Amino acid sequence: MAAAAAPMTAGSLLFAYGTLQDPAVQTAVFGRDLGPAAPDRLSGFRLSHIPVDDLQVTAETGLTRYPILIPTPDAAPPVPGRLYPVTPADLTAADAYEGEAYRRVRVTTEGGVAAWVYVAAEG
Repeated sequence: MAAAAAPMTAGSLLFAYGTLQDPAVQTAVFGRDLGPAAPDRLSGFRLSHIPVDDLQVTAETGLTRYPILIPTPDAAPPVPGRLYPVTPADLTAADAYEGEAYRRVRVTTEGGVAAWVYVAAEG
């Protein structure tokens, strides 16, 4: 499905702040480039990193750390990202891609948009 065909509704948006913004990762995870996305920011979290534990991923991408959001009550700078329209099947694929270190939660961005985002599974 083309990105233009997916409605930009609260139930079908993904706030991506890390590797899911990369068109090559999108193609690997979703089978297509998600296309243009709206920039936005997310408060209430701080950006951290976790080590990549798959040597093949490091060899293919050069990544040694993945970005991850940690909830914080402190006044942390908002995290920049992009809003992508996604389908329920896309979210299932993203759940598998993100793995056990992440969990998907509903948030409201600084732009007032409800979206899904992946954050640290613990903490």
